[in-house]
This record gives sequence, structure tokens and C-alpha cells, in this order.
Amino acid sequence: MLKINLNRLAKALDDISSFGATARGGLHRLALTDVDRDARQCLIGWCRESGFKVTVDQVGSIFATRAGRSAEAPPLMIGSHLDSQPYAGRYDGTVGVVAAYEVMRTLDDLGIETNMPIQLVNWTNEEGARFRPPLIASGVFAGVYDLDFALSCVDDAGISFGAELKRIGFAGTVRPGWPLSGYIEIHIEQGSTLERNRCPIGVVTGVVGIRDLIVRVTGEDAHAGPLEMHRRRDALVGAAAMILEANKVGLDRAPEARVTVGKMSVPSNSHSVVPGLTEFVLDIRHPRAEELDALEKALRVSFERIACERQLEIDFREMWTYPPIEFDEKLRILIDNSATRLGYRSMHLPSRAGHDAWNIARIAPAAMIFIPCRNGISHNEAEHAELDDIAASAEVLLSAVIDYSNSGAN
Repeated sequence: MLKINLNRLAKALDDISSFGATARGGLHRLALTDVDRDARQCLIGWCRESGFKVTVDQVGSIFATRAGRSAEAPPLMIGSHLDSQPYAGRYDGTVGVVAAYEVMRTLDDLGIETNMPIQLVNWTNEEGARFRPPLIASGVFAGVYDLDFALSCVDDAGISFGAELKRIGFAGTVRPGWPLSGYIEIHIEQGSTLERNRCPIGVVTGVVGIRDLIVRVTGEDAHAGPLEMHRRRDALVGAAAMILEANKVGLDRAPEARVTVGKMSVPSNSHSVVPGLTEFVLDIRHPRAEELDALEKALRVSFERIACERQLEIDFREMWTYPPIEFDEKLRILIDNSATRLGYRSMHLPSRAGHDAWNIARIAPAAMIFIPCRNGISHNEAEHAELDDIAASAEVLLSAVIDYSNSGAN
């Protein structure tokens, strides 16, 4: 039976998680910061020590390649990302990179040749916590974004993506994008379905559609004291009513819809000013494209009604849209069969969060393996995944890599 080295996997996870570790056991490792640089250098050191060829592309993504029998065959890519959300967990993304590295080392330990090269990847700025939009590097690789756009993105301090790549020494020379035989990514579920079903392996069917809109509510700034309550055009109160309505719309369209407002700004930002302007980001998600459109329409109609009732103006601006996507059936079957052969229960479920696999699925067969995370908590220092589940996913990935590589998929 195929087995990975559990102790080695645990040590690698602990070592890479020391870069950006927080006092409460989490991780604060924003893209292209010094601690991101240190984690990247650690990964490169491991890969070079193992004899894998390392390259860095022009958006800073790291690729480590284990040669296959056929030098002409496009590689099978495995991996994830090392950047995190602010004060988040140590498993989101990192597990996928560490497990991919362990799979490549285990192939060496067992002396197993694969027909196609196996290529580990660490994508830059998956999270989008510092530079927006998220999934930038995989987007450039897949042709969703052009290189100049990615390099020109700026953080809240006005520092550009390209400048930070140079500063930390990761402005690579390889142009992003080349043929792939396939792509498989391990990730924590970031939900509770697997845990509730006591199932260690999730075979991800695809990614739901995600759309983010900036909603701008305009009223009139006024002094908090003299102006009577009934005469106010309070943009913040109007926005609050819209947010409550958004939650209701989401609940009304359960169980598939997701509607969230997690970011808001009030430019006046003063205790003694009735806010005349408020902006918030509306995040809507649904597995079906037509329902995503219907969800957006319902929200727009409700918000416009609230604005009219409160004598406010409202404007919508799209930040980004990711359409629903279905993962490759052959890869899903291989993952399912691998789990069964190794004695692990598996179940099929969609991803309700965006991942780099979403972009890569546009250009190559792609799939994901989910593992449970405790109480479905993620983007939080309390995020936790059991080592046994991480090891199970690595063994399933190892089996799937061998089967796919030798199946003539290239």
C-alpha cells in the first residue's frame, strides 16, 4: 500500500508554518511580505535539496519539477499557495503545498517513475488579502489576466505588486503559462460537510459562481446635532438596511445561495457627522450561473427600493466575477478510486470558495481534494485540520498522480 512519511509531513508543516506564526497558533503571511519571502525561500531550499528543478515565473509563482520518463509530456501540476489572510490559520493553502512536496519525495523514496513530469506549484497571492483581485498568479498563468495588469496592482499603501516582487527577490524571468497534462490541488474544505459526515476525503465537483459588487450609497453629510432625524439622508443607515435585506435574500434562497457583506467604508468617519456616503462590498455565490444572475437582480431591486424610500442614491460597480466551473470527470474518478483503494471514505461536494484550480480548469483538466477542518472554521487563527486527514489526502494524491501519469492522459 502507498504510504507517505507521516512524521516528515508533520515536520514540514510545522517548519513552513513558523514563518508568519502568530501567538495564538495561526498565521499572518500576506503575499510578498518578508515572511512570505522567508517561507518561499524555505520551500525552494527543500525542493533543491531533493533534486527538483526550481523555476520562478514573472508573477513570482514557484515551480519545482520532478522529471518523468517523457521529457516532451506536459507536466501534471500539484500544489496550492503559501500566502494567508490577516491573522488566519496555518492550514489554508499551506497544506496543499506541503502535501504536494511530500508526494514528490515519496515517489523518490519508492523509486516510482512517472510517465509525465510532476510539477509542484506555489501560486502567488491566492488570497487577495493584500493585492486585489485574488488568484492573480494563476489567473495570469491561465490567461484570465495579463501580466501588466498583475504587476500594476497595488495594496492599500499604494505599493505595487511588481515593486514588491522585486524587493523580496521573486521577480522571476519565466513567462507564466505552459501546457499542462492536469492539475490537482489539496485544500481544507473551509466548511463543515466532511466533518459532519465523518468523511476524510472530499472529491470536489467544481467551484460555485462568485460575484463581488461595490455598492455605493450616497446621501448628504450633516451635523449630528442640529439636523432633525426625519430630515436626514443617512447613507450608513440606508446601507445597514440593505445589509439586513441582503441577509434575508440569502436565507430565502437557501440552501445554495450565499450572500455576504464583509467590508464597508464610511469616508466621513466622524462621530459627529451624519454619513453622506457609505460603500460596502457585496459577495454573492451560487452553483448555477442563472441563479447567480437572479440573486444579483433580487438584491439590486431590494437595494434600489430601500434607497428610494430613504431618499438616497445608489450605484453598483462590479469588482470581479468568477463563473461556476465543473472539474474534470476523469480526475475526479481517479481521486475517488484512489480513496476507495486506500480504504478512505470519500464524498462528492462543491467548493463554495475560490481556489487557483478554478483558473487552471480553464486551460487543463483540473480537480481538487478536500479534507475536513474543525467546525468548518477557516480564515481564523483557530483553523485546524487533523494530521491523519492531511496524510490521507496526500496518499490519495500520490495514488492519483501515479494513475493519471501512467494512463496516457498526456
